[in-house]
Amino acid sequence: MKSFLDDLKSRFLLNPTAINVERTICARIDDLIREIWADRKPPASFVLFAIGGYGRGTIHPESDIDLLFFFKESINEEAVNAILLPLWDLQFKVGHQIRHVKDFAKFDEGHMESYTAFLDSRFLLGDPKTAEEFEREIFPKLRRQNRDRFLKGLVDLKAIRYKQFGDTIFQLEPDVKEAPGGLRDVHWSGWVLKSLETTSGLLLRDEALKFHHCVRTFVHFHAGRNFNVLSFEFQEQLAEKLGYRDSQRGEAAENLMRDYFLKAAVLSREGSFWEEEIVGHPNMISIPSEFSDPFEMISAFGEAHRQKARLDSPTLIAIRRRLAYTNGVLGNNPRAGRAVLEMMKDRKGIYNTLLAMHEVGLLGKIFPDFEEIRCRVIRDFFHKYTVDEHSLIAIRNIEELPPNHRFSILLNELDHPELLLLSLLFHDIGKSHRHDEGNHVHPSTEGVTSILRKLELPQDQADKVVFVVKHHLEMSKIIMRRDFSDEHVIDQFADLVGNTDNLRMLCLLTYADVKAVNTEVLTPWKEDLMWQLYIETYNRLTLGLADDRYTQQPALEKDIEEIARLLPPKTPSQGIRDFLDGFPRQYLKNTPKKQIADHFLLSRQLASRPMVMHLGKSGTVYEVLVMTADRPFLFSKITGVLSYFGMNIVRGQAFSNRHGTIFDLIAFEDPERYFQKNPSEIDHFAKVLSDVISGSADLKKLLDRKFTSVVFKQKKSLVPTTIHFENDFSKRCTIMEILTQDAFGLLYRISSVISSHGCNIEVALITTEGHRAIDVFYITREGQKLPPELEEKLQHDLEVVLSQP
Repeated sequence: MKSFLDDLKSRFLLNPTAINVERTICARIDDLIREIWADRKPPASFVLFAIGGYGRGTIHPESDIDLLFFFKESINEEAVNAILLPLWDLQFKVGHQIRHVKDFAKFDEGHMESYTAFLDSRFLLGDPKTAEEFEREIFPKLRRQNRDRFLKGLVDLKAIRYKQFGDTIFQLEPDVKEAPGGLRDVHWSGWVLKSLETTSGLLLRDEALKFHHCVRTFVHFHAGRNFNVLSFEFQEQLAEKLGYRDSQRGEAAENLMRDYFLKAAVLSREGSFWEEEIVGHPNMISIPSEFSDPFEMISAFGEAHRQKARLDSPTLIAIRRRLAYTNGVLGNNPRAGRAVLEMMKDRKGIYNTLLAMHEVGLLGKIFPDFEEIRCRVIRDFFHKYTVDEHSLIAIRNIEELPPNHRFSILLNELDHPELLLLSLLFHDIGKSHRHDEGNHVHPSTEGVTSILRKLELPQDQADKVVFVVKHHLEMSKIIMRRDFSDEHVIDQFADLVGNTDNLRMLCLLTYADVKAVNTEVLTPWKEDLMWQLYIETYNRLTLGLADDRYTQQPALEKDIEEIARLLPPKTPSQGIRDFLDGFPRQYLKNTPKKQIADHFLLSRQLASRPMVMHLGKSGTVYEVLVMTADRPFLFSKITGVLSYFGMNIVRGQAFSNRHGTIFDLIAFEDPERYFQKNPSEIDHFAKVLSDVISGSADLKKLLDRKFTSVVFKQKKSLVPTTIHFENDFSKRCTIMEILTQDAFGLLYRISSVISSHGCNIEVALITTEGHRAIDVFYITREGQKLPPELEEKLQHDLEVVLSQP
């Protein structure tokens, strides 16, 4: 069998579309099973059925062989073993079920997955009369007597499966078998047709089905196991095999995935039609019309939106057919776009309405620029969805914003919240074609300007939409790449937004946009940072802050008095002054007084011990503080130990006073909940950290053991390293931005190079986007910005280190 599959693989890879691998494998297994059974006398009333994928005649290279042993009389174990044992000896993966006729006397919802496999039964061997009785009477009788329960079970299976994949086709690494729009949707539609005892189909799906079978076969051959995810790596290989090429619209693999999603939509849409036939919809409306006037189509969706209802399939089919004859009428008429904007004024249900308009093709006829991003794939290993789906999900995030959520306050204060939804719809239309990193903003801005001109919106409203689209990345950049405890950063951002309404719009768009990237990216910590940036900027726009307020002695004394009240009685004020002497103003300004008091108490322990460590937690983010006398490479040692324990570092700060006390404050996340599952490991972490800082443990040896582990093996570099220095954004520090391939121990390697050049890391901001790390460091040497020659040396050494595996 191995040589047979190897030969089949070679033929398939020469021309993936020229051979039906699945049916060829099925025919070979059929012959093999019949050879195994040859010359045996079957037990009375016994049948062996192929079921599931094998029953459908579509076995992929690494799929299980699903069999049903059916007995009308007593179960014969010898007959079962006669088939199974030789197949197991041949290393086949066999999924088998043994059923007696009595098992079909009563319907059991818990057996729905088995029932669906039986729907695809195919006779292999045994008693033909019993086989016909099973397929025409025994199993159909069970289904007919429990028709409603059976159909409900099918609908429930589909709903559970869709929920596992976020109810969307547009996963950038889709499961070709189980995900929405995958092969399971075809199987599901087939089960429904058999349950309804009809053979009528709805859509021409042959091309989509062949494409999906080809994709799954390719993945099986290359993975060497029953693996069905079309990963980024497999996408590149398959695109090459199928002859896709890079184009202005995208890379070869991106063009492949666009075709995949277009075909997946066909398969999913057929399932939706049959689901509607089974259960209907409590809020389904029909609008009988030939839609000779194109604007009637928009009115139909407008009516459905007002009723919080859905258009039924016959209405959608009529609209889809009529759209082929609109010839740009809707895209060139401002009335069409303004009708969509009018719908956006009622946010409840707007996502479903826009999604339905997009699926049928109407939204793209009204806004051709949005049609250009249909199924557009950007393989940045960070975004989970296609560009069009991402934009619609961002709108859903605003629609679903809870009334008691803090960002709802901003939404309620907008004069025209529908403009926010319009901005979200168009904020990424510049991604319709390939652009360098971040450069989609300019074509998005040009595109939305053109759209708004056609809509003939009032100029002040159009300006607001253009502003937020043009600057929709700014808040994210500041949150993740700038230290906005620096007043200079807030000043610049406040100057950019100009007024509080722009600020609200930009903040809400950023919230919805980031949350729509993938399900994990908007952590509570990042949301807190976003809110903090909003508040700081809002205060700057409305209240203003005096420059250098903490250089004034009376204000400083007031803070010292407040800190003293939080300390044990009779704590000398001079001790607090000495502790604060030399710390940057931002420490006193942005750190809660209770936390400063705690830091002061920790500093007093340095009189009797060389190092003090404290581990705290706020929400999902831990914070480790290490206080000691000045030690070289302190920051890199802490980050190295955190990497050793598998933590994700998100932010780091370093402070020092005039008396030689320094402390590093590093925030990190525990993605595997290691500390939560193993509380005793916190003490182990503290000991390892202490030993590494004191020099009694060799950090390099610890990390080398993990570097050589298969789990942490460096992946093929997908992200080129770029290093950029910025000296205008901070008054005191040089800002260094590094974009590179994410890897185990990356921050430790970078910070070690920085320290080796005698530089201090004042602030570190760490972001990971898929395989890409974006690390920002505020650096000084001897309290000053870096001279150009030092920047060059630092860049050279970092590029050397980061190029090494």
